[in-house]
This record gives sequence, C-alpha cells and structure tokens, in this order.
Amino acid sequence: MRRLVIIIVLFIPLCLKAAGDSTIVKAIRKYNAALYFPRLVERFYQQNGYQLAWIAPDTVKTHAWDAMMLLDCVRQYGLVHDDYHPRELLYDKLHQLIEKTGTEEEKARFDILLTDALIRFMNNLHYGKLNPKYTAEKIDRGTAFKADRQLLSALLDKNFSGAVISVQPKEQMYFDLQYHMHLLVGLRIGDCYVVPKGLERKMAVNLERLRWISTTGKKVHLTCIVRKGIVIYYKDTGNSDQILEDALYNKMPAKKRSLGLEEIKPIKPL
Repeated sequence: MRRLVIIIVLFIPLCLKAAGDSTIVKAIRKYNAALYFPRLVERFYQQNGYQLAWIAPDTVKTHAWDAMMLLDCVRQYGLVHDDYHPRELLYDKLHQLIEKTGTEEEKARFDILLTDALIRFMNNLHYGKLNPKYTAEKIDRGTAFKADRQLLSALLDKNFSGAVISVQPKEQMYFDLQYHMHLLVGLRIGDCYVVPKGLERKMAVNLERLRWISTTGKKVHLTCIVRKGIVIYYKDTGNSDQILEDALYNKMPAKKRSLGLEEIKPIKPL
C-alpha cells in the first residue's frame, strides 16, 4: 500500500507537467482574453485530458462539422451569429486543419475557440444572453448548470446536435415560441412578406425573457407569445423591447438597470 502511495505521489506531478506543457494549455493561456468563458473552456479540457476535441483527420470521427452547422443556425433560437467567433471559425480553415496543413498551435487555437463558442451557445440557450441574475462572469465561475460537462456528454451522444440544444427551457410556452421562430427563420428565410424583420426580433426578445423566467423563477413581462400556432402580442408596458433588442443584437452595451426583471401584470392581447 505504501509503495502504491509513493507511485501515485510521483505520478501526479508528471501528469501536471505534461498538461502544463500541452499545446491546448498553451493556447488557452495565450488566447485567454479572446474567450467568453475561459474557466469553463479550461475545465472542459481538464476533463478530456487536454486533447483536441474537434480537430482530427477525416479518418477519425468528430462532431466538428455538426458543431459548425449549429453555430450557423443560432438565429432560429433568437441568438446572434456574431457572438460565436464567426471570423475565426471558418469552414475552409477547419478543412485545412483536418487535412494536416496547419500548425499544432493553429489546431489548438481553432479547437478552443470552437469549444468556447459551443459553451457560450449552450449557456445562451439555457440562461439567455443577458440574464440579469446569471451574468457571463457568474456562469464562468460556476453554477448548477455546467455547460462544459454538458458539452462533453454531447460529444458521446449519437445525436450530438440534439444533446446540445436540449439545454433549452422545457416549458411549453418557450417550446411554442421557439418552434414558430424555427419555422420563420429556418424554413421561410428570404420571404420578406411572410417574415417581417420586426417580428423575428420581437420573438427573439421574448425567447430571451422566457430563458430568464426558466432559470430565475421570477416573472417577466412578455410582449409576444405563440398559442396554437398564432402569434399573440401584448403591450410593452415597461417600454423595454427596444432596449433589450438593441442589447441582444449588440447595438448597445447591456445595462442591468434597463434590463431588470419586472413583475408581470395582468395584460390583454392587443
């Protein structure tokens, strides 16, 4: 037993040194400022042994292409493509790295940025992008919902995409609104007569609010819901739709005071 303890004691520093010397660790340190959730990204790679999660030869199955396609479709969840490293996560670049034409540092950089984008996407689906209670900083420090573990679990799931988006709220009101958004954005895109830009954004704003309701347990004033396939509007009693829309679509910095949770009051459809 004593001999086993000695072996373990000697082995742990070697493992830590190997991890500290890995290309992934160096990339996380070097590009830390570019990550939205640096702690969660580092924890993700700690759990997978500091291995590349996405970049592998064509002969090795990964979910890299599935992940890229998910990020291409964030609009149907009321989210914004610009929030997920779109200038770095390019299909041509991924293909180049898979074909072994990139350096080890380039592979590690792409890998951690894709992980960071997926972790942000999952957190945004679960908590919302602008949740007044669960800020990005708080989530990165650690909350009950752990996107890093959920992503690791999704990598082992045959239905990777389904596992990723399963982190959304489960309430029927959310499902109805998100499904309607999917129909508008995913199936009828380009038909400006059927899908007014204002409607899409109003639905995105209320998907965001429904995520707050799901995770905070507080009531938030809604201005748009879908019931039996019909869009129902409510008055913007707090005049917060435009403020939240601007923040959601990166037109202004989010102001917690303006985006605060307000108690819902009895309202009638317009």
